[in-house]
Amino acid sequence: DWCYVSGRVNILECSLLTQIFFEKLLSCDDFKDVLANMSNTTLKDYFTHVKHLYEYETLLDEYYYSQLYEIRSLSPDNAICDFFLMRNDIINLKNFLKSKACGTSVDKYFRGTIDKNKYDNACNGKTASLPELVNESISLFKRSMATVKKEELPFIIDLIIDGVYLKYIESICKRIEVEIVKRYMMAYQFFKGFEAIRRAVVLRFDMDILNKYYLERFDKKHVFRKLAKNTAWTSEKTFRDIMAETHCNASLQEIGAVIHTMLSNTSQNISFRYEVLTDDYLLDMIRPVKYTPFGPERVFGYLCGLTTEVFNLKLVLGGKVHKIGNNFLKERLRKAYV
Repeated sequence: DWCYVSGRVNILECSLLTQIFFEKLLSCDDFKDVLANMSNTTLKDYFTHVKHLYEYETLLDEYYYSQLYEIRSLSPDNAICDFFLMRNDIINLKNFLKSKACGTSVDKYFRGTIDKNKYDNACNGKTASLPELVNESISLFKRSMATVKKEELPFIIDLIIDGVYLKYIESICKRIEVEIVKRYMMAYQFFKGFEAIRRAVVLRFDMDILNKYYLERFDKKHVFRKLAKNTAWTSEKTFRDIMAETHCNASLQEIGAVIHTMLSNTSQNISFRYEVLTDDYLLDMIRPVKYTPFGPERVFGYLCGLTTEVFNLKLVLGGKVHKIGNNFLKERLRKAYV
């Protein structure tokens, strides 16, 4: 079933940009040089004039979603592609619920898996055709409206939806039979939850609120519940003991560098370093599927590479347009898939 789409991925993968390309793009000081480099890529039709560099975000989104939706249309199961599109569903759902709570309009709809008209249907009780993610979030939102102050609702909505999203990743894993993709998704879930809890600890946030809205759907023995206690952060040994006790999917040895970085410096300013570390770790985890001739893992790996590529392009092109220093950009550049 995956042979045809895997063949298409084999072709598309040949066009992915290398680490050397991004380093070369970073070294460009003139817009004409940037454009010349872009003209040697599959994006040449999108960037035909210097003025297009100022429209980099819109053009890169068009490129990304055209590739993603093509792969989705060819795939026998949408779960692989929906993992990437679901992030936009999260943004759309947050914006929709905040507009309901605050009486405002939604300015922008991001391309995901759910039609924007269905959000209204969900609020009116028509939930049959919607993912559990949406139904759970709306249910929790309605319950919280009676007890939360109006000015606090946008923040609570973020907590509710982010928490439901992390739990929903587990249900996606059940639809996927490939072990390496399952491990990737569970590591992704862990890293996202870990960072949110770390920020809450650094900011001395009320953990009762975090447990009530962000972690409501996780049982008491889950690693996130353990980490949501301040005592978990007293030492690296305490942290490692919790990880071993909860049988985290990512091995302690593999995520040792991430743990050390987070616990050796509790400053909020290390968030970008954590994001670079975890993004690179996840891409390294999935990279071996390049040598699998066909299958869902082959498709998933390509989409991971494409997502990273577009992130790097937005980072570098945005940096050039806004005259941001190369060192700042280089620190935040992710590893390329090829």
